[in-house]
Amino acid sequence: MGGGDLNLKKSWHPATLKNQERVWKEERKHAEEQHKIEQMKKELMEERQLQELQRLQEESGQRKRSDRLDWMYAAPNQGAGGGNNADEMEEYLLGKKSVDNLIRDKNSKETVASSAAERFAVSNANANNARDIQSKIREDPLLMIKKREQQSLRVIVDNPFMLKELWNGKKDKRNKKRKYEHGHSSHPSIRHHDKDRKRTSRGYHKRIS
Repeated sequence: MGGGDLNLKKSWHPATLKNQERVWKEERKHAEEQHKIEQMKKELMEERQLQELQRLQEESGQRKRSDRLDWMYAAPNQGAGGGNNADEMEEYLLGKKSVDNLIRDKNSKETVASSAAERFAVSNANANNARDIQSKIREDPLLMIKKREQQSLRVIVDNPFMLKELWNGKKDKRNKKRKYEHGHSSHPSIRHHDKDRKRTSRGYHKRIS
């Protein structure tokens, strides 16, 4: 039975479709980077040739120096870390760094700035909402009454003497209620006895009359 090449089932084998696709993507990415580097080298060379031509014309007196467009060439080096930008550009042109890293760094800085602004806006909105809720709670009379009741209950619970007096008062009320109910339950027999006496008395008076 021919099982074929078992190595083809291994994830590390270069002949697998997934690995071939990965190699193709890496080669394409490398080719794009080389194209970008060559394009930047070409632009830099043309710029240097133009600057050299302008310098020769100025030395020969054919034209005067104009600084109106110098800001276009100085722009990448302005601001904090301008020297680092020049060194980085040189490394990109020499192929020591990937051009995608430059784009990625720029995008990451913009993302960090935008996310920081969004977090600041959200925190301000949350703070405003929290202050609104707190002010509404403070102004609600029902909540204020409930809060006072809770505070009073907390004072009683934390004070054992007040808690004992409250418990004794409840016991006295229960005892009085039991005595009242017990006494009230004995009244019907007394009332029946009084009624019988009244009936007998009325019958006696009728017979006499």
